[in-house]
Amino acid sequence: MSKLMSVALMAMVCHEANRAYCQSLGDDSQPAWADAPQWQKDSAEAGVKMHLANPDATPADSHASWLAGKEADGWTYGPVKDADAKTHPCFMPYDDLPAEQKAKDFIFRGVVHALAAVPITVEAEPEQRPSSAKVLIVDDVQAGYALVEYIGRRESWKDHLYQTGLTFERGQVRSVPHDIARKLLRHGDMFAVGKTAPRTTKATKAASTDDTDALLEEAGKRQEEQRTELSDLQDLRDRVMLMDKAALREFATNNYRQTFGSRDTVDVMRTKAIGFIDQYGAV
Repeated sequence: MSKLMSVALMAMVCHEANRAYCQSLGDDSQPAWADAPQWQKDSAEAGVKMHLANPDATPADSHASWLAGKEADGWTYGPVKDADAKTHPCFMPYDDLPAEQKAKDFIFRGVVHALAAVPITVEAEPEQRPSSAKVLIVDDVQAGYALVEYIGRRESWKDHLYQTGLTFERGQVRSVPHDIARKLLRHGDMFAVGKTAPRTTKATKAASTDDTDALLEEAGKRQEEQRTELSDLQDLRDRVMLMDKAALREFATNNYRQTFGSRDTVDVMRTKAIGFIDQYGAV
């Protein structure tokens, strides 16, 4: 069974590809994804969502969506990017951008579509436990689960990559479903196969303070809510693509308190409206 890579993971890869490209130009100002400010991560995720929702969007469309979002958030042109002053050197029409900046939009779009085409395979559970399995399944762990121990350098670590909602303290062992264990154990510098846990009775298990199952259940609910939200946003984008100029102006004014330029074409207005949706969501 296959599924689409998460938006957060796609955004991280796009960000790191852009950072590497900037470094090739002698620009070392871009932080690593782990150190990037939240607004930068949100911007990357909005770009990913735009391309997933609009597979035929061009790099120019991507920039127009980004520009509309920045404009709606109060940004203006400035020779230096300044998050506090909300100025950005790329705050200009796409045709006026220097070639190296246009290249970034091509790279971003290409990476999103490449990642979207990569199937993430969810392995079926084997009927029998193979003797050479990477994930150790011990007899006193619930069937379908495996033990993993966090051995990373940080005192604590919270999973954002696989969206499980799990938090580990250094040295903590959790019993997690096989598919999650396999994912975590890919990171050998952070996780190792856990040691055998003490056998527990049904009574002691009921009184256990292990919150793994509760966290996974909560993460599942959040993912379902996110899927519903993404579906609702896509429905809204689809409606925008059918609106004429009058409807677009009313939509932007009533929902986002935004206006369009008097010379904007209907296609530009639709792109900007989708940018408002990506930036602020459905309101």
